[in-house]
Amino acid sequence: MDKQLDKHEAKIQARYKKVIKNLDNTWRLLDDTRVPKLQQILSWLGHPDQKLKIIHISGTNGKSSTGTMTGAVLKANNYSYGHFSSPFILTDREQIRINGVMITRADFLNYYDKVTACLAKYDKKTNYLSYFEYFTIISLLYFVDQQVDFVIFEAGLGGLRDATNAIESPMLTVFTKISMDHQNILGRNVTEIAENKSALIKPGTWVIDYAGQNLTASKVLKARTSAVGARWFEHEKDSIIIVSTTPKGLDLIINGTSGYFLSMPGAFQVHNFSIVLQIMDALTEKGYTFDQDKTREGLAKVKMLGRMNYHEDTNILFDAAHNVDGIEGLVAALNAWHLKIKPTLVLGVLKDKDYHGMLDAIIPVVQRVITVTPSNKTRALSADELAAEIITLYPSVDVEIANDASAAISLAMRVRESSQALIVVTGSFYTLSAIQKEGRI
Repeated sequence: MDKQLDKHEAKIQARYKKVIKNLDNTWRLLDDTRVPKLQQILSWLGHPDQKLKIIHISGTNGKSSTGTMTGAVLKANNYSYGHFSSPFILTDREQIRINGVMITRADFLNYYDKVTACLAKYDKKTNYLSYFEYFTIISLLYFVDQQVDFVIFEAGLGGLRDATNAIESPMLTVFTKISMDHQNILGRNVTEIAENKSALIKPGTWVIDYAGQNLTASKVLKARTSAVGARWFEHEKDSIIIVSTTPKGLDLIINGTSGYFLSMPGAFQVHNFSIVLQIMDALTEKGYTFDQDKTREGLAKVKMLGRMNYHEDTNILFDAAHNVDGIEGLVAALNAWHLKIKPTLVLGVLKDKDYHGMLDAIIPVVQRVITVTPSNKTRALSADELAAEIITLYPSVDVEIANDASAAISLAMRVRESSQALIVVTGSFYTLSAIQKEGRI
């Protein structure tokens, strides 16, 4: 019997691997027909998005942190939740989770077959959906069948042409901090980027905006909210005081109540947590209840792969900061920890990012840099190219090139001054993914 199960599982694994390999990874972010096509497909599939209570999250930074904390609070208060996020670090399936547990390969293939059968029936073009579009649709079908109480749905990139914009009636539309990123796709300035993201605001949704939002971005979001007949959720700003901060997390006083520990380090997480408090208040107004003690327990246990993950046994910090804002948040955390020895940095970046701005922010706080090539072949800046840039711009910094991801960690552990010197691995999700593939996370 066990052999039969093993053979069956091996067959599923082989087919899953083949399906993922054959999915189209092309970005279609300039295709104006993309969202209407996806809405048509969702209608053929019975409008799964309209059967879910969706918390749709967009923004430049903090989407996944905000979504993860929201999920932890929901779960602690006995609500089930689905979570769609991207990109992945360990495996594709981590992008579709229920209560923190990934979709199985068998379930993924089941819904993949449903989508392809639908396309074959109505459209005859079974190959035009991209990887991200398949994952978007499959997640919605899966969450409906599993009858989750809520769905946390993170936008992929932008809003206007993002696949998640096919969602027609989210319960809440949430915006984290909006800043400069992906200017070649989303817009040349904050106004244009906010306009692109604001397309996610649909009639009837409640709009939640980060309290410290760029005023220009907020103005754009408010205008869209009014124009489509959505509700701008007014919320009195919460008082969140950081009592202490360490690589393990933050001790907080929230609205005068002490005893909160957020197990996601970095003072910048307070900004994301302030959004979670707004989400809780909005849901409370809609009739849902939250227990303070349960919420406290959820926050103390929350973990997120790739975001300020500190490994105490090896004194290594993994963080997927991938733009200037993200790196600045990481640097602020490092400074707040008052480290006795400057960290060793393992860095890999994408060539379409403002990596010069990222370098300007982080180089002053590290003692040496080991460059590595991220796992995204088309977008990665090679370790050699990055090292050359650093040597030219910062000649006083020690720079070494790692031949591969595994070598980067081994080299970092060998060259740091002592085990007390922190190793920081950052620059891109794909940098962490490359290191994970070598079994180093």
